[in-house]
Amino acid sequence: MIRNYFTLAIRNLQKRKLYSFINIFGLAIGVAVCLVILKYVDFELSYDTFHPNAANVYRTTTMSYRAGEFRGNSIISGYAQGPAMLADVPEVKRYIRTHPMYGGAVVIYKRDNGDPSTFHEENMQFADSTFLDVFTYTALEGDLNTALDNPASVVITKKMADKYFKPGEDPLGKILKISGGWADGDYEVTAVLKEVPGNSHFQFDFLFPTHNLLRNEQYTHDNGWGWNNFVTYVELHDHTDPKKVEAKLPAFVDKYRGKDLAESNSKNVLKLQPILDIHLSPGLDYESSATVSVNTIYFFVVIAIFVLAIAWVNYINLSTARAMERAREVGIKKSVGAHRSQLIGQFIFESVLVNFISVVLATLLAVGLLPVLGDIVGKDLTFDFGDYRFWVVLTTLFLIGSFVSGIYPAFILSSFKITEVLKGKVEKMTGGFSLRKALVVFQFASSLILIAGTFAIYRQMIFMKNQDKGLTMDQMLIVNGPSVLDRKSAKMRLMSLKDQIKEVPGVTGVATSAAIPGGGYNWGTGMRRSGTEQQESKDGKVVWVDPDFVSTYGITILAGRSFNPSIASDMRSVLVNEAALTTFGLGTAEHALEERLLLGGDTVQILGVLKNYHWNSLKTEHSPWLLKADTISGHNYSIHINSNNMQTTIAKIESLYKEAFPGNPFDYYFLDDFFNSQYKSEQQFGKIFSMFSMLAIVIACLGLWGLASFTTAQKLKEIGIRKVLGASVGSIMSLLSWQFFKLVLIASVIAIPLTWYGIDAWLAGFAFRIGMQWDMFVVPVVILALLSLGTISLQIFRGANINPAKILRTE
Repeated sequence: MIRNYFTLAIRNLQKRKLYSFINIFGLAIGVAVCLVILKYVDFELSYDTFHPNAANVYRTTTMSYRAGEFRGNSIISGYAQGPAMLADVPEVKRYIRTHPMYGGAVVIYKRDNGDPSTFHEENMQFADSTFLDVFTYTALEGDLNTALDNPASVVITKKMADKYFKPGEDPLGKILKISGGWADGDYEVTAVLKEVPGNSHFQFDFLFPTHNLLRNEQYTHDNGWGWNNFVTYVELHDHTDPKKVEAKLPAFVDKYRGKDLAESNSKNVLKLQPILDIHLSPGLDYESSATVSVNTIYFFVVIAIFVLAIAWVNYINLSTARAMERAREVGIKKSVGAHRSQLIGQFIFESVLVNFISVVLATLLAVGLLPVLGDIVGKDLTFDFGDYRFWVVLTTLFLIGSFVSGIYPAFILSSFKITEVLKGKVEKMTGGFSLRKALVVFQFASSLILIAGTFAIYRQMIFMKNQDKGLTMDQMLIVNGPSVLDRKSAKMRLMSLKDQIKEVPGVTGVATSAAIPGGGYNWGTGMRRSGTEQQESKDGKVVWVDPDFVSTYGITILAGRSFNPSIASDMRSVLVNEAALTTFGLGTAEHALEERLLLGGDTVQILGVLKNYHWNSLKTEHSPWLLKADTISGHNYSIHINSNNMQTTIAKIESLYKEAFPGNPFDYYFLDDFFNSQYKSEQQFGKIFSMFSMLAIVIACLGLWGLASFTTAQKLKEIGIRKVLGASVGSIMSLLSWQFFKLVLIASVIAIPLTWYGIDAWLAGFAFRIGMQWDMFVVPVVILALLSLGTISLQIFRGANINPAKILRTE
């Protein structure tokens, strides 16, 4: 019987090659998309699971309140928090403090002979010696048990070892010179690690002990609670309930911070965050690694289900559409004694065969599609065919697909009665396959949602990129300041280089600053208007800039003026933005010039008020932002270029830079690219969404094409009669097209409200966003209608142009 089923299935596939291809290829794409998305989801959910004791490791977070107002949820803490928790909380087994090398540093490896290797590195971290005891990494060389015990040691990754050392050269014991960082000096390479896994929230290329960092002046003059630049982790003893530990933390905070917090009318709530939840917890302040929302993960799972469902719908629709064609086959088999169960078995076997071929093809497609997704998200994604979960998923998709796509056609086709078949009443007895029309509506509605979603995502991206930022970004070249320099002559040489760059043809402005737009700030502190109580203090951000910064960036001055280096009082004053006026109760821009602000322990005069500008991405609201004067800054050169020969201008600047600061790498980039990198996650989301949307629409169009072909074939006699009676080709095409077009209209009525809700929910995450305009929904409907009509028109056109004599000669 099985051999008979197999023979019949192969014959049916060969008899209708086109429709067999549509079914197999459509199912293959659907399963491939599902496999790729599930692999991506699995990767995102696997962060930090490679640490054997991950379940016992937690990161501390602090929810801050001032005057009862929530101020943020931060991951940073003072360096005293970890040791205090170990001493006061018995459930804590170990603590680990980490600290990023803000701004990076220059790394120099001097060989005995040959030129030194000199690069500016960013991916650097400080960590306690317990770090490698708690977190698990693979050592290629060196002993991780002692790798961070020596204050002058450094652990590097294999990528860095290959970068600085020649093939065959042993990195262990070699000395790397660090300059321009938070703990300059010579460091001995004590271990080389295999690359940090991509599914780790904590990424680094260089790992330094915290010992030298804590010798910095800002920490030696601090009690361990003031400078919150550290990230603290704790490892709890086995079988410890973290909720019970958290219950002890309010008393812990009160013991060490109670007095200071009370004086500022503030409150801190200390929490324990499982490291397994870090990657799925976006929105925390000072988070250094990219995170993803759980809702985004669920959303892609929904897309996978949609795409797979559309492929299954194709199979069901095409199978039921062929009912008239196979009705005679069913009638003859029943007339010679075939039971319904045998017919059901035959049709389900056909579905199993089609799904099996599709799953094999889908595996090949998924292997080719996964690297494309990996390039989009910037991660190395590969299928592990040795993982039993892969085969469980593949087998499950095969079995469910065989059942779902085969059961309905099998029961429909096997239910035909011999007498009804001979009378040609199959269409009537099945009610015109109303379920098939409902499934087509589902396909159209799903496609419409995906098209509209893609349209909205890209419109928001374009809006954020093209929105007036309130400062000049186009053709703004950013050059990193030198890290290796003589401190005694640094200021003079920095100013000399700035003056020389101004003379380069094509350069229209030069400024230096300690931070740049999109690159954070230098000092975040509580601020308040002079004369107000301390509890009225609000958070603000400060950036040090030179006197040319405002003019170089074209920032609009609403009142007052920018810094004048020849006036001493100007260089002790600040410039504030419009948001600061409301936050600190400064009144109008003109009135604010008469006010002073208290920053930490300093009182500063307001020299000017600037129109609000977007220092950060448009995902955030305008907040109080202050520019403080600095004669010259060695962190960043902002160079505005208006030249037709950009490369020549940059080459000239590079020559001047290397002449002024030999031994420093010349690192540069353009500000607009750097600023737009803040939208990396949204851009990735848009690319992934559009890629899978396109594949879903391709599947739907394939099915629609096959369905239109069958529908046209079924109506050939009707077409012939209409043509004999004088109907034109255009009128026949309109009549047949309307049957599909009305399904598009029904799908639009269903999809538009759902799309409106989904887009509005997604846009709620942006402080500055596009409005919900009519064309966001009309255009996708038009696109879907054109795609649908374009897909079916060729089939309908062929049917409408057939000679009626050929159609009706058998009557």
